[in-house]
Amino acid sequence: MVNIVSGREGLCLQILQNCRNELCDLFPRLDVAFSILSYRERSEPGFATDGENLLYSPMELLRLYAESPSRLRRGYLHILLHNLYRHWMRPADIRRELWDLACDIAVEQIIEAEDIPKLGSLGHLAAKCLHMLGKFPVSAETIALRLEEGYFPYSLQEMREFFPFDDHACWERKPPAAVQSRWEKALLRAAGQSRGGGGRRRGVNPGIMEEEAPPVESARTDYRRILRRFMVPREEIELDEDSFDYIYYHLGMEQYGSMPLIEPLEYREVYRLEELVIAIDTSGSCSGEAVGRFLSETWGLLSGQENFFRRMNVFFIQCDCEVRDVTRIRSRDDWKNYRRRIRIRGRGGTDFRPVFREIERLRDEKKLKNLRALIYFTDGDGLYPLTPPDFETIFVLLKEKCRPDLVPDWAARLKI
Repeated sequence: MVNIVSGREGLCLQILQNCRNELCDLFPRLDVAFSILSYRERSEPGFATDGENLLYSPMELLRLYAESPSRLRRGYLHILLHNLYRHWMRPADIRRELWDLACDIAVEQIIEAEDIPKLGSLGHLAAKCLHMLGKFPVSAETIALRLEEGYFPYSLQEMREFFPFDDHACWERKPPAAVQSRWEKALLRAAGQSRGGGGRRRGVNPGIMEEEAPPVESARTDYRRILRRFMVPREEIELDEDSFDYIYYHLGMEQYGSMPLIEPLEYREVYRLEELVIAIDTSGSCSGEAVGRFLSETWGLLSGQENFFRRMNVFFIQCDCEVRDVTRIRSRDDWKNYRRRIRIRGRGGTDFRPVFREIERLRDEKKLKNLRALIYFTDGDGLYPLTPPDFETIFVLLKEKCRPDLVPDWAARLKI
């Protein structure tokens, strides 16, 4: 009996090792992540993870491998992505049943986007749900919100059957801090940011500091050229002196006293920005002087009359590893008023991804309708999204001690 059990255990480990090797060939940047997970048998049916181990039922593992090796490979990657995105850290304001399902949908969307035959395929209804989310990856937080709002035409019970593989019972017991740190480093590696140096302040450890804003001075950069490609035409109430003919004006004044034959046009077509998101990095890696410079550059952006329409829709976001403040600015007066009372919040680790999630939330709520660009003031040293958004992103970096080498290829870099 002992030989049978040990033989079965050896076969299971060999199958899992083969799956890992095949997945490493497909995703070489996940090599660090694959090295974190160990294997452990469980008495309960099915598969699970506790952040340190891939837990499996031997009989189910053997049955699934015999029926469909591609489904087992997909399931292995499914569990790995749960850990890579630290899905065992459930936000306090999201119910567990929503979070569990949202996390399953989020990782399956990432896997489906790879379109690799070796990973098998989902059922028709599951694929339909992913199609409703669009081609760009959506965070688990956003998916949970959509589930709560009834975005999908199926019940939660039905959708749980569309995305079955692992159970999440072990997520209530979070892995040790050292293991969490390893997953954070694995995510950096997966995003192509493991090139050493300056990583001390990257991460997801929140800061709790709040301080007065440094003095806001004049901006040193002319953003007109940078912003020009995001501008749109619109008529504004504005004297169009270029199309005004002074000859007819003076002729009317001379012939008829105070009655000009022509008056300046009150409307003028201009090219300016409608919507923009401006984010500043308030993490501990950015000094107070750097934050002050970011605010000065923001002031330069928003105070330039030639950049924005009179009625604008700009969101100003402070973020370290979490979004700390979101302020909507609809006019230059709004910005002037906010500038007087602004306080800097954060000083934790550096994670750029929450800003992108916040933008998706604002779009879902229709507060952003035609966003074309995000301008992010930072030193560049932090956790970036793995996939590009559907709007242009410009990371504005201070020349002193910045890390342009860490910025993903899909984003633009500007040194100031």
